[in-house]
Amino acid sequence: MWLTALDDGWRILVAGLLLGAGLPILFALGVKSLAWANGDLPDRARNPLGRVFAIALFSVVLLAIVLGISYIVAHGFGYTLTFDGILPSITKR
Repeated sequence: MWLTALDDGWRILVAGLLLGAGLPILFALGVKSLAWANGDLPDRARNPLGRVFAIALFSVVLLAIVLGISYIVAHGFGYTLTFDGILPSITKR
């Protein structure tokens, strides 16, 4: 019983760290990458690669938000979001 509780506990901890702190960190890194692309950092020259990093980071954050909203809405209508393959799918419960 204790092993099951500990197993569930570390999964909750990892999910909380990824979603609770990980997404805001990725967003902040995206903003910093935009500053790097525009040459707004004091010790860095303007670099177009920063825009590529910013788009990639913002895309990951946006994908996580869309998946989270899809999960909530699907459960509200009696469906579930499954990750059987590469792309998630919505199936009837």
